[in-house]
Amino acid sequence: MTGLMTLPDPRAWPVPRDDDAPLLALAAQSLAGNAAARATLRLELDALLDAGEDAAVQTLLREAPSAECYRHLQQMLAKLVNKPERGETVIARLFAVPLVIVAGAKKQLELPDALPDIAAVSALLEHHGVLGAGRNFGLGNALCSMETLTCLPPGLLRRWAAQLRSGGAPLELAGSGYTVKPGREQVVLRFLAGATVGPAHVPSVMETGSNVGAWGMPLTKLLASQFAQPGLDVLPIPRAPVAMYLAADAGRAAQIELAFSLFLSNTVRQFRMAVGDPAVVLSTHRLDDGGAELRVSLSSPFDESMLEGFRWPLYPADDYLEIVNKIKQLLDEVKLNDRRSLAQVVDDLNARGGRFLSGRDFDQLVSQLQAAPRTH
Repeated sequence: MTGLMTLPDPRAWPVPRDDDAPLLALAAQSLAGNAAARATLRLELDALLDAGEDAAVQTLLREAPSAECYRHLQQMLAKLVNKPERGETVIARLFAVPLVIVAGAKKQLELPDALPDIAAVSALLEHHGVLGAGRNFGLGNALCSMETLTCLPPGLLRRWAAQLRSGGAPLELAGSGYTVKPGREQVVLRFLAGATVGPAHVPSVMETGSNVGAWGMPLTKLLASQFAQPGLDVLPIPRAPVAMYLAADAGRAAQIELAFSLFLSNTVRQFRMAVGDPAVVLSTHRLDDGGAELRVSLSSPFDESMLEGFRWPLYPADDYLEIVNKIKQLLDEVKLNDRRSLAQVVDDLNARGGRFLSGRDFDQLVSQLQAAPRTH
């Protein structure tokens, strides 16, 4: 068995362009603990948001040279989105509650694009202290997709926050339904968008709602009753509220983790019923379109036709070490000990034109990599 820690991160990071280098240099110094650089970076990002330079912000993130730098910029922007103007005494905080929904049906069914009773959801959150000391709170009933949140630039979020502080109308986002197809369970990601307005010293919903264990199960039961329809098996799992600018990444990560957990439990059960424990091959891949993936392949030496796999896409904000550790933990839970991992990033497709690697594929690939001449 080879260690999972030998798996290389397959993401390709850009060399910063000259136009972005000063801000990225400040971000690197800020990450290293330089308080002056952090303050200057904050001022520069604040100026970009004030000027509505959303394209420049996107370019800056796209040119980030590492995941740590990308997350550092993201988190600073998320705080600046809500920043009140000089002299204002209240702060508006935009947030979203990710819902990771496990759905299954024997015939095609539709999940709605909105909840029928958002007032009951708000009352439950208030009852369990998720709202903290704040009472000026709004939660939309739309079930927003990840794509909807991804399309919200930070400049727009800042304008919405300003409108809320001045007593403007709450933001409205479109919901997205979902078609549940018959067959295996599907993992659907949706968000409930909301906002609070109150004194800056009052803890945010992100803080007061961080303990999902205290309110998650009651909310799951309430949401399941609102989703209920004949023939539908549904389990809506809420995650902790997240600043709206960060919510898409947080929700996607939760969705992928749950999807992998379901894949692993279902597939391992099939292998054990047929041929016993599968062998696990872990590999990382860089795709032709610039994307990157970590793949988990399950196979058996007793039946070469049994080869199943899971593709875990990697995004700039992802903590790669955290993902690898989650995969290791889930493999531990299902007691799969025959694990092999490739110490080099490999092509998208294997020699047979497939995307997953059997134990035999792994051995052949390792031999080829060891025989290949090294370049310096």
